[in-house]
Amino acid sequence: MDTSSIPLPGILRAKPTTLRRQFVAGGVALVALASIVIGIAASLAVGRALLDRLDEELVDTSRRLAVSLEGPGAGQLNRPGFDVGTVVAIIAGDEISGAYIDADGNLRALESHQVGNLASVDWFPGEPEIVRLLDGRGEYRTLLVATIEGAKIVVGLPLQEIRVTIARLNIIIIAVVAIVVMVAASIGALLVRYALKPLDRITETASAVTKQPLDRGDVRLALRVPPQYANTESEVGQVGAALNLMLDHVDEAFQSRFESEEKMRQFVADASHELRTPLASIRGYAELTKRGGEKLSSDMKQALDRIESESIRMTSLVEDLLLLARLDEGHTLEMESVDLAQIVRDALSDAYVTSPEHEWGAEGIEEPVVITGDGSAIHQVVVNLLANARVHTPPGTSVEVRVKQSADKTVLQVEDSGPGIPRDARKKLFERFARGDSSRARSSGSTGLGLSIVDTIVKAHGGEMTLTSKPGKTIFTVTLPTPKVAKTAVIP
Repeated sequence: MDTSSIPLPGILRAKPTTLRRQFVAGGVALVALASIVIGIAASLAVGRALLDRLDEELVDTSRRLAVSLEGPGAGQLNRPGFDVGTVVAIIAGDEISGAYIDADGNLRALESHQVGNLASVDWFPGEPEIVRLLDGRGEYRTLLVATIEGAKIVVGLPLQEIRVTIARLNIIIIAVVAIVVMVAASIGALLVRYALKPLDRITETASAVTKQPLDRGDVRLALRVPPQYANTESEVGQVGAALNLMLDHVDEAFQSRFESEEKMRQFVADASHELRTPLASIRGYAELTKRGGEKLSSDMKQALDRIESESIRMTSLVEDLLLLARLDEGHTLEMESVDLAQIVRDALSDAYVTSPEHEWGAEGIEEPVVITGDGSAIHQVVVNLLANARVHTPPGTSVEVRVKQSADKTVLQVEDSGPGIPRDARKKLFERFARGDSSRARSSGSTGLGLSIVDTIVKAHGGEMTLTSKPGKTIFTVTLPTPKVAKTAVIP
């Protein structure tokens, strides 16, 4: 089962992170791990050392206690040489008695409720044991001193001081680890930022290239990664060098493309200009032959009609190609104040004569709508949009033109109630020789250049062309600026 296309819940999707964060996080994690290991080792070592020292004191205390038991005044703990907190217990079966030295140095009896687990320990000579005395006495390190008449005599020293020391040490270690981690994060961020500075410069160069207009015209990619960031001595430098090499190849490819387009554009312009004369001659001779007075057979008349209609169609195609060639060459448009409403009225009048089967309508053209633009070019835009609606919709389709103007923009919309434009065809509809239908039937009379001419002219006026379509409703929207003063526009 292929799970590559199954959407995963947000909790399962790994969020991408930057290389800088990965480096800093990895370095901080290593420093933190090393600090924690060192801290644990130090805590264990200090604890072991303190416990060994306490055992030595315990052995020394047990020896002195053994001596005191043998000499006069046996059992007297409050004599010099015994530390505060020292405990001596006598375990005789289930009976336990004993005493301890309190904080004031006085000897106090060990009550029955304080003996804790002394009775449950298996005592062996020379092996210290840890026991817990109740009633707040805490843990003790204890050692068997002697066995007299079946009774075990045990001495113990408190572990509280060691526990407190270890706890304080652990707090210090935690604080030091936290400080070390923060310092490591700060220093690591600075080091990584310095190390990845060439990569940032490479990214800036690549981003700057993406913002350049590369789709048309004479493209020059002058941007390059600086030489100090494009050497082969480091991995990042190799990336910079590779990017510069790629940009060199792309620059050469763009230059070759531009030269090829210039040759093709010049060829189209020259060919279109040269074809106008023979096409006019062919059309003229066809009309002259039909008017010659000689009786022509029906086949001959049909042939002459076809010659005339095809010459008209080819003349239209040549005119469109010549117009596009001039626009591509940077042909200037004479910008002046024109009445868009009047242009729409004239174009609708011509469209009604051409196709009375369609239902033509308009909105917002009762009053003058003044814009700054090339009158003939704007007229071409309206005519082409109406022709597109007429050619690609069946008879009886309603076509409505709407004009709206505000302080900063003027909107022209051509809406029809035709079958709509397929989604796949919309992507290439404004390209040259593109058609909304896949049949490309010549009976429609479409050359596939009308919308491309519209888009080019609209962009030359600083406007925008958009399309929305669904069955029963297709809208072409032209948005033009409403400048205050006239100016000259140049086709890009």
